[in-house]
Amino acid sequence: MPRRHWVSNKLVKAVFLTVLLLLILWGRAFYGSMQDYKTGETFLKENQTVRAVTYFDRALHWYAPLSPYTEKAAKALWEIGEKAESRGDTRLARIAFESIRSGFYAASHLFVPGRSWIERVDVKLEGLGKRTETGVGKLKDPHPNPIWSVVVVIGFLGWVGSAAAWIQLVLGPKESSRAWVKKPGVWIGTGLVCFSLWVLGMAMA
Repeated sequence: MPRRHWVSNKLVKAVFLTVLLLLILWGRAFYGSMQDYKTGETFLKENQTVRAVTYFDRALHWYAPLSPYTEKAAKALWEIGEKAESRGDTRLARIAFESIRSGFYAASHLFVPGRSWIERVDVKLEGLGKRTETGVGKLKDPHPNPIWSVVVVIGFLGWVGSAAAWIQLVLGPKESSRAWVKKPGVWIGTGLVCFSLWVLGMAMA
């Protein structure tokens, strides 16, 4: 087989496996968000509002692009916050509104999802006299550090790509293990390093 054709096949397979892994991760996040949202709905119907807030908040943390449950969870938390505010329960209102804000910020890396929700929540919290380190009505911006956000993206792509390469080598022809760059151990090590960077980046961002 010509070398160029062999490289082309390897590249196609690596891209396919990478896309497959990304779809699996997206599916896991989508499923987690759906399950937590439905659990939150159940608790809300049972008038267990605090537990409902907890699960709606968890649904936001399972952020997956294009998932409808993220928007539904934000709406549910907003409605809980507004009802609590109308009853004079400012503590519950703050918890519900802050859950929307923190949920979307927790899901952000190079970009912040749910910006419109965050802006609405900021106005609400300022109206409720939110106290922070910077004073009353001045909300601290928890936008992730851009440098660590880049580390998160690099680490994520690195470990996903390494996993795809390792799978390809394991399932591919045996002769592919002769060169050092094609040894599974190399990609396992690279994947672990990138995974560590990914976790560290999320913690520091």
